[in-house]
Amino acid sequence: MDKQQWLSISEMAEKHNRTSVAINIKLKRIWKKSGSYNKEHLGEKYKANGQFMSIIKPTSVLDLYCWENMRRANNCDCNVYSNDKDENIPCEYHEDAERLITELWLAWDRFDIIDLDPYWSAYDCLDKAIRLADKWLIVTVWELWHKRFKRLDYVRYRYDIYDMEHFTLGNIIKYIQKIWMINKKKLMPVLIKDWNRIWRVYFSIDNIKITEMRDKE
Repeated sequence: MDKQQWLSISEMAEKHNRTSVAINIKLKRIWKKSGSYNKEHLGEKYKANGQFMSIIKPTSVLDLYCWENMRRANNCDCNVYSNDKDENIPCEYHEDAERLITELWLAWDRFDIIDLDPYWSAYDCLDKAIRLADKWLIVTVWELWHKRFKRLDYVRYRYDIYDMEHFTLGNIIKYIQKIWMINKKKLMPVLIKDWNRIWRVYFSIDNIKITEMRDKE
């Protein structure tokens, strides 16, 4: 059904005895799972991935959430280990992301790139990625999607953000950097992309520089 034919958010909230925020979140999950959420920006994301991959030329990538993200990146001629809980999806792993990264963390596996592009939040896997990622970390920051609803409940205790003024991408990046700094690794954002309040941050680890990618937004 076309989205224009649906009930309004407030009407659906009333019908199902839920809040408008809860309905919005549920719809976003459905649209993303079906591939229709932010569909117009997928090409841009794959282009950004391709640019990144063609410059750094990794040998191994762990794509923890979204199986086709790096496989569809241009010039992705490397070993991509992907994960999707849907066993009908052709990938190497079919596990809960947090469980898988814990198993790999305990096995001390290593990858040039860890790509955290979840349906919701990458927070629970950020610390485990420290041991696995040798050179690069990519994180999709969904948390800022909450800002339009003035919701601080998710970021308050996870990112130490307690008011709307400080609810910014910059502060989320600083928190991620802080986690890694505690573990004696430095993160430098080298490319930042924004698609309709969905931010994707490409980090180098320990200040690896790529001067070709200076188009931070």
